[in-house]
Amino acid sequence: MTGRLIVLAPSEEPYPYTHIELQFSDKSRLAFADVRQFGRMRLVEPGEPWDADLGVEPLSGDFTPARFIGMLSGRTTPVKVFLLDQRRIAGVGNIYACEALWQAGIRPGTPARRLSKPAAARLHHALVDVLQRAVGMRGSSVDDYVDAQGLKGGFQNVLSVYGRTGKSCGRCGGSIVRTVIAQRGTWWCRTCQK
Repeated sequence: MTGRLIVLAPSEEPYPYTHIELQFSDKSRLAFADVRQFGRMRLVEPGEPWDADLGVEPLSGDFTPARFIGMLSGRTTPVKVFLLDQRRIAGVGNIYACEALWQAGIRPGTPARRLSKPAAARLHHALVDVLQRAVGMRGSSVDDYVDAQGLKGGFQNVLSVYGRTGKSCGRCGGSIVRTVIAQRGTWWCRTCQK
């Protein structure tokens, strides 16, 4: 939810709010800084799976439409909450869940199991598309996010719904609303996200 991984040269000052710093053999350092202290780090042994508690990586070949549709089956949780569950799909954050649901035209509070196969396939495609575009633009710097080189992302400049309360929907002209689902701000269009 927050936190930064920053690569520091040997002579650079410590980064503010650094909780862990790893030093490499060339004396460069990797700092983990997290103002809100939500992040976690775990030391794993060689051969131990570091991602044992994480779901499928959404930009991998393992994240197929058929697998996604199967994952939704029987789930009563709202689809927005399902997308944010790191045990099911790894790495989807609030911004990208909101954007993918908007792109797919799906209401965020819809129970996951109620998505038709065509709707689930649209959401799968939208999620992959949104994530690929965001990675290509170095992420979203809506607050204080920067990448490991300290550079801001650019995806925040093309957001369709996230953080746009009261603005016009770029697809239908309706008004973007903000609601709360499972204690997370959720931005969507009541007109075109049925």
